[in-house]
Amino acid sequence: MSDVIYIDVLVAVNIFVTWLLLACSVFFSAVQVKRWRLLLGSLLGGAGSLLILLPPAPWWLLLPEKLLLSALIVWAAFGFVKWRRFLRCFAAFFGVSFAFAGIMLALWITLKPEMMLYQNGTIYFDVSLLAFVIFACASYAIVRGLVTLLRRRHPGANLCRATIHMPGQSVTLPAFYDSGNKLTDGFTGAPVAVAEYAALQGFLPEEFLSFFRGEMELPDLPPEHPWRARVREIPFHALGREGLLPAFRTDQVIVKTKHDTQSTPGAVVAVTPDALSDGGYSLLLQASMLEK
Repeated sequence: MSDVIYIDVLVAVNIFVTWLLLACSVFFSAVQVKRWRLLLGSLLGGAGSLLILLPPAPWWLLLPEKLLLSALIVWAAFGFVKWRRFLRCFAAFFGVSFAFAGIMLALWITLKPEMMLYQNGTIYFDVSLLAFVIFACASYAIVRGLVTLLRRRHPGANLCRATIHMPGQSVTLPAFYDSGNKLTDGFTGAPVAVAEYAALQGFLPEEFLSFFRGEMELPDLPPEHPWRARVREIPFHALGREGLLPAFRTDQVIVKTKHDTQSTPGAVVAVTPDALSDGGYSLLLQASMLEK
């Protein structure tokens, strides 16, 4: 390969590689992040690729540099809420990056591809714009496919327990965290979880049961009724279906996972007559309910 390195190609390739690494880290850490944060972390990864322009460094000097760069990327992509969460995200990102670097190093040593340069833990491909676009699209499809496959084979990684709190009462249900569920309340912007009617039948007020079964409109009750101002219908659109789901605004929903406990005050719970699973869970969480 020529000693000439095109800075634009170098930075663009590593921005995309960092984005892929962050996408994998999101899955393994089970932490939901905003897209602009992923972009910010990816841009830092692209800037960090300029290390390849320095003379080859020994491992004992390269390691702290990579640790510091990884910490900055994780901070940019995931933010900092508390140390336990940050360290989990950092471990996921550094582990994925270490595996990727190992694969690239093995490729570099065994095949010595002419269009590839690997130095100071940074990868460079001397490719055309068209080849880079094809590579980017193929890599994205592979990562998305692997994530989907892993989630289908290991759904337990997304299972947790959620407690719905209302005035004077609460109920705890097995829940499933769905990163694709973006349903929100159009009036308040609060996240909307979806629960099976059968799981909430004993929790819902008797005078609202017909409404939550979808058999009648909202009953005419006195304003002082504790549930009256909390109950309404939520429009939804999913899998080619659209309509209205009966729903109620909670005091809060507390979600407990293996790693953390998150509270979402004012979360809305929509009720569906359909079964959400084969018995593994009865509440489908909204994406933001595991992230403050």
